[in-house]
Amino acid sequence: MSDMLEPIEYETGTAIQTFNIIETNVNAEGYEVLLNIDLDSGYELEGVRLKLSFEDLAAYETNDIQEGVKYALGFFNELWKD
Repeated sequence: MSDMLEPIEYETGTAIQTFNIIETNVNAEGYEVLLNIDLDSGYELEGVRLKLSFEDLAAYETNDIQEGVKYALGFFNELWKD
């Protein structure tokens, strides 16, 4: 019996409606952000940890954690769209 689980392919997921930053901690690589996320399906994700590196923030051209989390979760403003 294998210890590895085979990945499951899903067609689509659900969209994120809103998120709330509960806590932010800085470390040597960047930030660890604790989030609560409301999904479009009506479900909620509580206590989600997101690791956001200083490189990520630089790539998103921001130093603002809220903006970095938005971009990491796929909330891009119109200027980012091609």
